[in-house]
Amino acid sequence: MKKKILFLVFLFNLLICSTYSLWGQEGDKKAGVTIYKPDKCYNGYTLYNSRQREEATLIDMNGYIVHRWSFPQGYTWHYAELFPDGHILAIIKEDYNARIGGMLLELDWDSNLVWKMNIACHHDFDKLDNGNIMVLCREYVVNDAIYNGILKSDCYYEVTPDKKIVWEWHADQHALELEKFVDIEFPLPTPESGRSRSNVYPPLPVDWAHTNTVEVLRDNPLAKKDPRFKKGNIIFSMRNIDTIGIIDKETGKIVWAWGPGVLDKQHIPTLMENRNILIYDNGSGRRNTKILELNPLRGEIVWEYKANPPESFFSNSQGSSQRLPNGNTFIANSNNGILFEVTPDGDTVWEYWNPDLSTNGRRMNLYRSLRYSSEFVEKLLSIK
Repeated sequence: MKKKILFLVFLFNLLICSTYSLWGQEGDKKAGVTIYKPDKCYNGYTLYNSRQREEATLIDMNGYIVHRWSFPQGYTWHYAELFPDGHILAIIKEDYNARIGGMLLELDWDSNLVWKMNIACHHDFDKLDNGNIMVLCREYVVNDAIYNGILKSDCYYEVTPDKKIVWEWHADQHALELEKFVDIEFPLPTPESGRSRSNVYPPLPVDWAHTNTVEVLRDNPLAKKDPRFKKGNIIFSMRNIDTIGIIDKETGKIVWAWGPGVLDKQHIPTLMENRNILIYDNGSGRRNTKILELNPLRGEIVWEYKANPPESFFSNSQGSSQRLPNGNTFIANSNNGILFEVTPDGDTVWEYWNPDLSTNGRRMNLYRSLRYSSEFVEKLLSIK
């Protein structure tokens, strides 16, 4: 009997040791809110979604789930955004390899379908004040001025609620305009140069720009100093050529661009009320991520956030940053499934680790995230 008990104790200890070993391989056991300094935070509600789920989740500052939207279609959501009526707009991303065409979905508070549009969308959209949607889409083109072969390229469509396209812009048709502003030379290297990104036959389309942002400018103080930043113009981010820029909507021309030699596979440039642009600089080459604040007229970085040590914050792809009304910055460490808020001095005052794990036990990523004010969300909660 004693030997049997000792054997059971041995098995139990072996199980515990094995479990801790597995935890060690997967990283630590953090989940939910791990840092919260209420007096230093911009207190509100956080919306996030993983590109591995067909849903979006709204949590409070303690990490408790307040609401969740879901609409199973067999394809995961790329990005979602909440609006004052409690509706949510979500992207199902176009995927060439998976033969997914792309879709925009609008759901009400109870996840009932309000509106949908089949369109080759990806990454981002901007819902305009007139009810139209400016959406970033994919297309496959041939343009020898850029590359000798099939291009995976990007375009913007402004679509009405009745699904009519009323404005469009095609990146490949304006690529050569970038040469006036930044150090980029077209055409890009061809397969014969040994620098092709494709080593299969038939070759896959070359993703020359990988645009990941669309932001239509509203009234802003910078427009009074420089008409390139006037209302209606569009901010873009072309990740694969380390470039952000401005499109004049009336003419379709690129009127400002910046980034090569400084940016490293960036996301989501956002024009702020202080006339500067906030940029999520992934740092794919240097292996650490920074948040940059750029004075666009001087081309000068006036503030940055980086971790200590720098390599402890690294999201090779995806990511978002949001300047909050109290001056703090809300950041998604997307590849690692972590959200956090920092002060201007870089002090972390809120941190959330996605508790959602995939089937292999790894923490699910969080493509982008948004912090909404308490007033915005609690008004919705009071009428639902």
